[in-house]
Amino acid sequence: MTRKLLMGALALALALPVVVAAQNAQKKAPAAAGPKPSIEIPRMAYDAGQVFEQEKYEYSFVVRNRGNADLLISDVKPGCGCTVATYDKVISPGEEGKIHLAVDGARVSGEFNKSADVLTNDPDHPHLTISIGGHEIPYVNVIPEGTMYLHGRFGEAVEKDLTITSNEKDLDFKVTGVTSNIDDKITYKTEAGTKPGEYTVKVFKNPKLPSLSTYGSLIVHTNSKKSPDTTLQVHVMTKGSITLSPTTLNFGEVQFTAQNAPPVTATKAIVVTKATGKFQIKEVTVSNPNFKTALEPMTPGQQYRVQVTFTPPVRKQSKQTESGEMIIHTDDPQEPALRVQLLARSI
Repeated sequence: MTRKLLMGALALALALPVVVAAQNAQKKAPAAAGPKPSIEIPRMAYDAGQVFEQEKYEYSFVVRNRGNADLLISDVKPGCGCTVATYDKVISPGEEGKIHLAVDGARVSGEFNKSADVLTNDPDHPHLTISIGGHEIPYVNVIPEGTMYLHGRFGEAVEKDLTITSNEKDLDFKVTGVTSNIDDKITYKTEAGTKPGEYTVKVFKNPKLPSLSTYGSLIVHTNSKKSPDTTLQVHVMTKGSITLSPTTLNFGEVQFTAQNAPPVTATKAIVVTKATGKFQIKEVTVSNPNFKTALEPMTPGQQYRVQVTFTPPVRKQSKQTESGEMIIHTDDPQEPALRVQLLARSI
């Protein structure tokens, strides 16, 4: 009896690992794979290369579904407000769709690269990035680029040169003329360059301009049908020999007068200096009667102090501002009127 019990226990002990192993194997066995989409974008980045200025740069990216379930594109998020994306939201198994990116040409220049994030239900590739780039070039080259600055003192000769060429290889390029909307402030002439199709535009500041600072446009006309007119910005400045320190008078926050209370005045000063030569201040005028001036010679014929006293008016509202313009009239023919802005705010 005892022998039979021992044999049975031994058989049970030998069988138990086999059962446990079978159960563990069953637990570890992978579940049968269900249907899922699989995205493929053969070309993730599009480089347009060297391109002329355009209204927009665009490309359609091919999107394939290599899986066995519908591919859902939930969103395409451009990284820049200059880029617009349109796309197919559902692509069936074995089919292909498109993602179209369009870049606003007015908002790029030179080398550019714009990207967009693609969000999908592909478990292996839920997030991909595509991009469109290129190198935008103008039809007409202007060197140097950007705003032309013609700055100088009265009587000083100031000249800047522009080199004009074309990027259109099949064009017998010609500069046909130059015009401007500030002909009283600049003059210009066109000369042939050192190479065929190259021109130099020489621009001169009017040396007799009084002290001023102003912008204008210079338009280069060419025989390019794609870009017949090229507009350049010009900044003209005549630097005065008379300096103001400070250039504006800001009284900051001042206690404006309460009803029937005596005003509390505030005084500031501005120093007017001419480094070379002599000058006289003939008079000082102010547009706002709450600002009064007093002139004091420091070095007669060379330096003066103008004291400005502000008398706060009666407060009429919680936040109140008083402003005006002070004009310092001189006998200098190049700088007959120096203008200073005045400002005071209520506490």
